[in-house]
Amino acid sequence: MSWSDILGGVFIAWMLNAKEYPYFPGQETTLIGSSDDLLKSMEEAGVDGALIVQPINYMFDHSYVTSVLQKHPDKFLGCFLADPSDGGNGIAKLEHLVTKEGYKAMRFNPYLWPPNEKMNNEIGRKLFAKAGELGIAVGFMCFKVQIEPYMIFFFQEKCVE
Repeated sequence: MSWSDILGGVFIAWMLNAKEYPYFPGQETTLIGSSDDLLKSMEEAGVDGALIVQPINYMFDHSYVTSVLQKHPDKFLGCFLADPSDGGNGIAKLEHLVTKEGYKAMRFNPYLWPPNEKMNNEIGRKLFAKAGELGIAVGFMCFKVQIEPYMIFFFQEKCVE
């Protein structure tokens, strides 16, 4: 079975070990969802591998997910959060996470964009282009939001470029 055969579901893992992997302020959780829990569920269900998406609880600190990917490279692929902050730091983070840490996908989350900015702003286009250059998948978090027309035009435009 290949990775493409099993990427139909997504699991977001987080730890309650806030000393080793501190939560981003305001994103604390009391829910339990560790990679060990996921591995146990996968074994019980006969699932060979999964995509782990960076949980919002850690924002752009990918150290927990990176540790899981390093511990279980045969079981998990990683998806990091696109960082749209000013200054272009998101591009450097993207390159590092892909080329040094082995992440295979990036998620655009409209809640993380600066106020009154759209995901197709200059940094969004640069992030999207760099992802294509590096050959990684790009996902868009669209639940809990209304799909705005600009998003559809952005997807259409980027699919033909």
